[in-house]
Amino acid sequence: MSISQDFLIESIALTVQRRTRDNALPMAMRKFDFAAVIESRFPGLLEEVRKVIQESERAYEGSDSGQESFLWEHTLQVTSFACRLAEDQNTDPLIPMIAALFHDAGKFSGGTYHSDDTIEEEESARIADRVLRRFGMNAASIRKVLAGLRALYNEKSRRNAVAAILHDADFLSKFGALGIAGFFTKSALRGRPLRSAVVGYLSKELTYAACLPLNMHTAAGRRLALKKSADSLRFFRSLLAELRNTRMADLRIRRMKIPYPSSPNRFIEIHFVSSSVCTECGGKWEMAWATEKGLKCQKLNLDWACVHCGEKIETSFCLPEIK
Repeated sequence: MSISQDFLIESIALTVQRRTRDNALPMAMRKFDFAAVIESRFPGLLEEVRKVIQESERAYEGSDSGQESFLWEHTLQVTSFACRLAEDQNTDPLIPMIAALFHDAGKFSGGTYHSDDTIEEEESARIADRVLRRFGMNAASIRKVLAGLRALYNEKSRRNAVAAILHDADFLSKFGALGIAGFFTKSALRGRPLRSAVVGYLSKELTYAACLPLNMHTAAGRRLALKKSADSLRFFRSLLAELRNTRMADLRIRRMKIPYPSSPNRFIEIHFVSSSVCTECGGKWEMAWATEKGLKCQKLNLDWACVHCGEKIETSFCLPEIK
């Protein structure tokens, strides 16, 4: 990363805290780039974290190719959102940004995919502790970063200010233009053509987009989620309209409210896609739904059956969290 000496000196002056009061406001007013701010405080840290993430991802995939890291792209997105949310919350963004850099660092640690969130967060915290000590971050700041990482995937995330920002930044990165691009990129990598991706997975994307503001832990996150939710839903509606016009798929967005499993007195609105009639015989669909407790979430199962030919379609996904 090339940053002029004058810019670095000015950035350092703004990011070094001279009092206990944070310096988010002047940083927000000056609109500093999050990467430049991190580089000004800890030169070389971004490159070091990129190497850690990329090497662990390649070890898991069993590849030594020079292709770019998807996880690193996601990390940059989340770090950018963490900076923006912290500034909007009038909080010094440095600790949330540093925590965001490491939030997925443990996902493929040791070349193993850690599906257990507790293991992943501990690995991320361990890596962050080791790297940040080497880059000279003070012990008090390191403790704040590690506490935020360890609280991210549990009920403490609402009570820990850093974890709350990380949670919102992580979810926000999955929506809007870049989030939608990521959805289709992953579908293509898994060998799914457009129609298959839409039929099989768009119901989850629609539901999460619609519920995004309800899933935020910060006021700044909710404000941004309202826009990203509307943008995502607008795009998906346009996509389905073009699929119908080109006769690739006659799919419609339907909505229904169901009791939220962990809070039966509250309801969650499900958005799902379905064809008007059975694609095999033109018969009528009958739909049934049920929820069950999954490994890490409350799971929704949607099942369609044609009343004429018996054709069946099944869709299932984890329900989004709602506050």
